[in-house]
Amino acid sequence: MSDSPGFICELNRAELAAVLAMRAEHDAQATRRAFQRKAIATAHAFETWSIITGDGLTFSTFVNSFGYQERDGKQMYDAVQRIQQAALPP
Repeated sequence: MSDSPGFICELNRAELAAVLAMRAEHDAQATRRAFQRKAIATAHAFETWSIITGDGLTFSTFVNSFGYQERDGKQMYDAVQRIQQAALPP
């Protein structure tokens, strides 16, 4: 560290709180974006699988037949359902 003028050596509590809040928001946004990319890829994979098998999207089919077994199963199922509703024609 430098003792030169203009170099900030310490943050007060408010500044530290602001930095930590900004870092937390950045991490949360990165987590949301990663889930978004994973959901889009999963929706595409499910759609491809569904065309081959003829099976539609239900939670049971998504988990048992398609085989999505990750911890975020319900959240991912809901995301795939929203992607299908938004992207597929009625």
